[in-house]
Amino acid sequence: FYTDVKGRLARYGRRQDELLILPAATFVLGDTDAEAEEHAREIRRAQVSGATAIKHLEFVWNRDLSAYDPDGPLPDIDPDLGEHTIARGRAQVRMYRDPLATAREWRERAAANNWSIRDLVIETGNRQAFVGTPARVAETINDFVQADASDGFILVPHITPGGLDSFADSVVPLLQERGVYRTAYEGRTLRDHLGLTHPDAEARTDRAAS
Repeated sequence: FYTDVKGRLARYGRRQDELLILPAATFVLGDTDAEAEEHAREIRRAQVSGATAIKHLEFVWNRDLSAYDPDGPLPDIDPDLGEHTIARGRAQVRMYRDPLATAREWRERAAANNWSIRDLVIETGNRQAFVGTPARVAETINDFVQADASDGFILVPHITPGGLDSFADSVVPLLQERGVYRTAYEGRTLRDHLGLTHPDAEARTDRAAS
């Protein structure tokens, strides 16, 4: 994705450093990698309530599944492929292009692992992007940036408003030691901090000169 988007800039007269790609990313830290992984599992389970699991399943089944037990087995009925059904009112774009295939796959995985509806949604849902010790997370983030997979990340903490504190206290200093994270701000705006020029800056300069 990074290479594709950056590769389009030249045809519009823009340099690659005039556009930044900053994916959203979540993180979980621990004193050991194993501790972080266990904490990450606890967080995912806390984030997926029974009601949330049912709502997620409805996006695939395209049916009202409120009568099903989230701690019970997956529905044995197939998804409804009709257009004017429950998913249409909740999302303009269907999340799953082949609901029947997705339902079959999920039933097989649930049966093989003895998962309930909630278990399956937890295991197949979004996982934290960076999990591990501060040193491991700092190294992984830097590897992505140095490999031109991203220009950085927008961190999304699972706890607000203080969810970034542990990252700022333990990961940021390690990135600063590597010389890949600023130690002071260089302007008054976010654009200044990111090193981006305003798209109209050159035009304004030309107008002022004339």
